Amino acid sequence: MTACLVLVVPVALFVIFWTSIGLSDYDDDVDLDDTIEAVAVGQVNGRPVAVTGDYDGTMRMWDLTTHTPIGKPMTGHTDQVHAVAIAQVNGQPVAVTNGEDATVQVWDLTTHTPIGKPMTGHTNFITAAAVGQVKGQPVAVTSSWDQTVRAWDLTTHKAIGKPMTGHTGPVHAVAVSQVNGRPVAVTSGEDETVRMWDLTTHKAIGKPMTGHTDIVYAVAVSQVNGRPVAVTSGRDNTVRMWDLITRKPIGEPMTEHAKDDFTHTVWAVAVGHVNGRPVAITSDDGRVWDLTTRTPVGELTTGHTEAVHAVAVGQVNGRPVALTGGYDKTVRVWDLTTYKLLGELANQEPATPTP
Repeated sequence: MTACLVLVVPVALFVIFWTSIGLSDYDDDVDLDDTIEAVAVGQVNGRPVAVTGDYDGTMRMWDLTTHTPIGKPMTGHTDQVHAVAIAQVNGQPVAVTNGEDATVQVWDLTTHTPIGKPMTGHTNFITAAAVGQVKGQPVAVTSSWDQTVRAWDLTTHKAIGKPMTGHTGPVHAVAVSQVNGRPVAVTSGEDETVRMWDLTTHKAIGKPMTGHTDIVYAVAVSQVNGRPVAVTSGRDNTVRMWDLITRKPIGEPMTEHAKDDFTHTVWAVAVGHVNGRPVAITSDDGRVWDLTTRTPVGELTTGHTEAVHAVAVGQVNGRPVALTGGYDKTVRVWDLTTYKLLGELANQEPATPTP
């Protein structure tokens, strides 16, 4: 299995997110060609865009105003793309991608061409990617089935320091934030723990955060009442929130999720703000949560015909939107103020917006 990611960091253009599951984790009858493994939201030349990563190893860029593809697909990975992150490097919009081929690649989003050679070092497939800044330099942080977390300099395309180790199983998710002025990575994985790492020293901060009773597939970071928090979800069908200063859980687990027919898993989480309030969006049933009260406030329920394993949050024309994607080979765009469908990104007939 693999995991999910969402983060909000200074170097990112909006909110980025990735999630997917492994082939062995889903119905053998599902046609996986062109399924959506990852989605990220950003801006290129002043227009809002999404970048998707597919099971077939390609990446596509979409105009979120017109819901149409921009340019040709980006190719270079030799297997599934599990993660997409969008950042700015030296004023240039880039996508950072990785996946089953165990490489990290950087793409110029104005030309749709790779920048430099693939970055290598992980010894098993890469599950997640996040972007941020360390000492003023743009970095990517990746997690892997090799049980490590690695940092990469996006200017030199070199690994930074030694791998961060401590997880006792595959690491499924990573997010990047700032806590008390220092850059940190928050990770989760197969060992049912959530861990925090100092990105200047590559050392673990405190003890692992525990509470989940099964694999933790997703992690996102936000601010709630002025405090940095992590939001996690996983195979125990719960969504949990953690104070990143005390590394303690905040309140009881959020358990109003519909149970997935497959394994009762909450595969993905993304965070954003709607009318000034912090919210989280979780899959598979598109539940929207108010992070101040930790209660569900809406649902994105229309249209997907297969499981949803990717979620992202951004803004289009000043309004907050969510993107959901998955095994029906589509990405749907939702208005987070009305919870209505705005349209669809797909290589087939688009969905009809909700009246």
